[in-house]
Amino acid sequence: MIRTGFMFLVCGLAMACGTAVPVMAQKPGKSTPPTAEEEWPSIEGKWHVLLGHEADKNLLDRPEYKRSVVTISDKQLQWSAADGKPLFAAACTWKQVASPQWEVDLTPEGGTPEAATLPGIATLFDKDILKISWRRKNFEKGRPTIFNGGAEQAYLLLSRQPLGNPPAKPDLVGEWQLLTVLDDANDKFGRGRSTSVAAFEADSFAWKPTKQGVNFGGGYTVDHSTRPTRIKFNINVPPPGTGATPTPRDGFVPGVVEFLDEDTVQLCFAESGWRDSDPPESRKYPQGFYSDGNMNLWIFRRPKP
Repeated sequence: MIRTGFMFLVCGLAMACGTAVPVMAQKPGKSTPPTAEEEWPSIEGKWHVLLGHEADKNLLDRPEYKRSVVTISDKQLQWSAADGKPLFAAACTWKQVASPQWEVDLTPEGGTPEAATLPGIATLFDKDILKISWRRKNFEKGRPTIFNGGAEQAYLLLSRQPLGNPPAKPDLVGEWQLLTVLDDANDKFGRGRSTSVAAFEADSFAWKPTKQGVNFGGGYTVDHSTRPTRIKFNINVPPPGTGATPTPRDGFVPGVVEFLDEDTVQLCFAESGWRDSDPPESRKYPQGFYSDGNMNLWIFRRPKP
């Protein structure tokens, strides 16, 4: 059952002389947040899974999860394989606690080892992108506050649009809307929409959290002869050997990239797990598209109008 977490009460005040106090006009450029009843139709229905991450692994690296779908109602969440085989099902309740934030409680069919309901959170990251994350274990810690696919939580990134076919000649050149940036299985974007973009030129790239700044960038080359396609980064922002997680002093960071369809890309690259004394050729490329203590995962798409 959908429940609103709060009610807006508008009270008219009268001045001593009996005239009404005029209601203050809303500042230009700001819109009224949608109510639960207004936002819910954008959540219920069929979604296509771009990411299903738990225990530091992306379930979509496994064949049975590829092109899977999630169907949501106010009473159930059903995750099904492309051929219709059930993957996960749970009774659920939804509660809007703010906009764009929801609480969701899932009770898996068949129960859990602890016979517990799984507390979670959800948000409409974009008009056609939904994020859901719930606690898988250590329920005493309560409801999650971040979207995470690590040891304790599961994280779904869902799209209204089905995936098409990958391009015959993949080309990264362009500016892409970042949907999720996973570091240590944590989505750095949190609950709100981000204006971050991944901008690729023919031989350089930049992650731009804002139009004025670059958080991570440098040169790159792509090797299409491998599966998955390998991408070799030569990082110069932050300067090699610096940053919160220092890149190697020679700047070389190994990664893999895959076009999910013409307009959607996933990118996984190592952020640690090496020593500067190790030769560059000893650095291992990711074996899939996931995030853990050493790997970061980005999913991005061509901007929507």
